[in-house]
Amino acid sequence: MRRRTWGIALGAGAVVVLAAAGIGAAVLTHPAEEPRAVTTATPQRTASPTPTPTLAAVPAEPSQAELAALPLAFHDAVVPQLLDGSHVRPDHRWEIATPRAPLVALYASSAADARPVATLASTVSTIDTPAATAVWGRADGQDGGMLLVSTPARNRTPGDGGDPTAPSATFAWARAADFTVTPTDRMIRVDVQASTVSVVHRDGSVSASEPGRLGTPEDPTPTATATYVEAAYVDARVTYTQGNPIILTGAHSSRIPQYGGNAALTALHYYPDPTGSSHGCVRISAAMTKTLAELPVGTAIWFS
Repeated sequence: MRRRTWGIALGAGAVVVLAAAGIGAAVLTHPAEEPRAVTTATPQRTASPTPTPTLAAVPAEPSQAELAALPLAFHDAVVPQLLDGSHVRPDHRWEIATPRAPLVALYASSAADARPVATLASTVSTIDTPAATAVWGRADGQDGGMLLVSTPARNRTPGDGGDPTAPSATFAWARAADFTVTPTDRMIRVDVQASTVSVVHRDGSVSASEPGRLGTPEDPTPTATATYVEAAYVDARVTYTQGNPIILTGAHSSRIPQYGGNAALTALHYYPDPTGSSHGCVRISAAMTKTLAELPVGTAIWFS
């Protein structure tokens, strides 16, 4: 896994996801036995067994050698097979998925015969903090099967093929058995039109909200983008944050391939100048950085 220092940058793009259905159990029944003419005892009916539901088929667990040969989906990576808003539609599941192993497989399809296209690590590259991701959909079973999760990588960069823009966030299918999935009741909402940042609860209530300073049309903050909290950490090298937490998201700039020689990521962070615009990041107060840093890694973020 690569180890290098990097800074925060900007992001934009649109992303989305797919939901799925559960599995049911068929109930088997047998016709009742006819009573025998030679007996006066009450005839007994044979109980009809109810089979235990089985999970729908999922891809077989890859070998360690197969996982090691796959590209790692991390913030500097470009993995063309990863999904974006043209493939999936976001359905916020209010769940966080934490990898159970150092590397888990990511797929471009939820089919049982799908082959893995990349891996997701259990730690965040370059800062070695525990990783988790947001769940945006399920397929093939309510408690098993496949999960649609956010990834921190791109599937292409601005300028590829002559297109000046690129998706800012990506998704992949993953085996539910490879994750510990926990419920959550909070998410972060960045309202780009209103220039506000809020912590929203599942019941719709808002526990924290304040104005944010966003990007410009040339360096836009993401809109219509579903992503997640990749990390919340303090980096003394980023002096303008003045020791306040940086909330790093999985979203990239839709217009800039890289920033300062590193991945053009979107972050929510403190900035001492209360005026002016950002390069796509979301500038917030020191108090709000601490509030957001208390949310678990993997918390969903919606840029509207």
